[in-house]
Amino acid sequence: MTLTDTPLAPPAPVTADTIVAGADMSRLRDAPLLRAYDWWQSLPRQTGAQGLLLPDRTGIDPCVIPDLLPHVVLWAVLHQPDGSGFRYRCRLAGTAMVEIHGHEFTGQWMEEFHGTENARIQPEYDFVTRSGRPHHVERSLFWMNRDYRRYRRLLLPFGDAMADHGGVAKILNVAHFLTA
Repeated sequence: MTLTDTPLAPPAPVTADTIVAGADMSRLRDAPLLRAYDWWQSLPRQTGAQGLLLPDRTGIDPCVIPDLLPHVVLWAVLHQPDGSGFRYRCRLAGTAMVEIHGHEFTGQWMEEFHGTENARIQPEYDFVTRSGRPHHVERSLFWMNRDYRRYRRLLLPFGDAMADHGGVAKILNVAHFLTA
């Protein structure tokens, strides 16, 4: 049996406990994700209207993190006007991310990108948006029926001094794909 013949195992359910556990940055071990986290930590912070202490989106300087750029996806956070929740739209997909997924997805809504599996993934983004805290997880590309391909992912929140809501305006997703 080859790796691609391995039967698909159902992904672990996303619960409040697993989401909170993902906010524990002491569990980060991957060099690229640690580098991204250290860079994010080094950025100046400002307090928004929601009281979150966040780096501003203008602090995302590609010249400072060129090694990470192929592995990032920048999601815009759209706060629903009626307060019912959030939507996420891809603003930028790094070249390695496009290659792994097999298509360009800049401009797509998260629910379009993840399809029926979005309900398993979006709660982690919602947690980052509500709390202003980073989040990391290890999983497979289960929504693409590729459970044999594992990765670790770090979500980093950014504010926007110009936004009315004063909360998380962008989420930088940094991925590290595992070879075995």
